[in-house]
Amino acid sequence: MLLIENLKVITRYLFCACVVAAAASGQAPAPTFEVASVKPVGQVEGGGAAGTPAAGGIGVGCDGHAPQVAGRRFTVTTTAYALITWAYGYNKTWGCSYVSFADLLTGGPAWIRSERFEIQALIPEGAPTYTFEQFMRGDATGIEQMLQSMLADRFRLSVHRETKDVPAYALTVVKGGSKLVPSKADDKRMLGIRRQTDANGLADKLTGRRVEIRDLAFMLLLATRRPVIDRTGLAGEFNFEADFAPFDGTGDSAAPSLFTALQQQMGLRLETTKAPLDGLVIDRAERPSTN
Repeated sequence: MLLIENLKVITRYLFCACVVAAAASGQAPAPTFEVASVKPVGQVEGGGAAGTPAAGGIGVGCDGHAPQVAGRRFTVTTTAYALITWAYGYNKTWGCSYVSFADLLTGGPAWIRSERFEIQALIPEGAPTYTFEQFMRGDATGIEQMLQSMLADRFRLSVHRETKDVPAYALTVVKGGSKLVPSKADDKRMLGIRRQTDANGLADKLTGRRVEIRDLAFMLLLATRRPVIDRTGLAGEFNFEADFAPFDGTGDSAAPSLFTALQQQMGLRLETTKAPLDGLVIDRAERPSTN
């Protein structure tokens, strides 16, 4: 306990020194965690090369636990790769898997995708606090900035932005109109793809209840492993179901393709396109020092 209290005192002293230096230069100080513990905890199982999708629909480098965001505490066990995607605002565009499948985070050593770290951080008193839902929807700017500061300090991370054209799908409404059913207030929220065996053989079932189009687009990204751009113009929450043959070609199936199922069962279409997307290039990254 004494060590933690000393660490808090030292951190506050350094934070004040940074505030004074930033004020002298006319720049606002970068938000930082009051205390941030970083501990290596082992390798990701089954990780592959950068840009290669991992099993189970999760992009390489994205393997880890969901963060805990409660009051002033932020804790998570995950890769540096996932931390970087959160720190630089990719939660607004569906997060780590989106970045991995679109190959939007490039450069850097291989360990950022294959090694996990346990992060335990404390948000300073008086700073804005956020919920888990706000963080996962990209509405926790303060935590993003604190993660950037932590990555720069503990991982010696430096990056630069780069726009690149990547293969993508545009999600649109077919000529006959959408078949999505507007949700009711008492509908239980759910969204997922479940593999099953039915009269068509092996098939995937996409089910959504009280789902926005941006979340449907994310599920289609996991199925196709390509970014999906919402061009439907549809707003609100919807219910839907669609059965289709596994996109990865697994097993024998008489079910329609995902493209056909979307048109026939949901009144939507996936069209091949290219999209200019904002990416990050890692210029430098080092394994963090021991706490």
